[in-house]
Amino acid sequence: MPLYTVMTQIGVLSDTTKAKFAGELTAFHSEYSGVPKNWVHIIFQDYAPGSGFTAGEAAPAASLTLLIRTGRSPDYKRGLLKRLWQLFQDATGAPDDQIVLGIQEVPASQAMEMGQIMPDVADQ
Repeated sequence: MPLYTVMTQIGVLSDTTKAKFAGELTAFHSEYSGVPKNWVHIIFQDYAPGSGFTAGEAAPAASLTLLIRTGRSPDYKRGLLKRLWQLFQDATGAPDDQIVLGIQEVPASQAMEMGQIMPDVADQ
């Protein structure tokens, strides 16, 4: 179920860097959450220079959004965000003021993986 969407300006992440970062994200998420690696999905979206802004000024802002099932504790999500920040900053080289991370949650009953409605987090 975990679906990562990574948005960066064109040229910030090479194909090699994307592949390395995807491997690191997958390994980390699988270990941290206990889900199989084949449940972790990552999509990279690049945008044209001049299409990203911070404080109303053109900037190579970088964002990472994670969609997961509801049911994880606030402490779990804080730990997840801190590690994701570190991994993302290492991959992009972006300064703190150019990075945005967020977690979006969806009830397990409203998500499917491999043709099956997802189980509740507590049911695993």
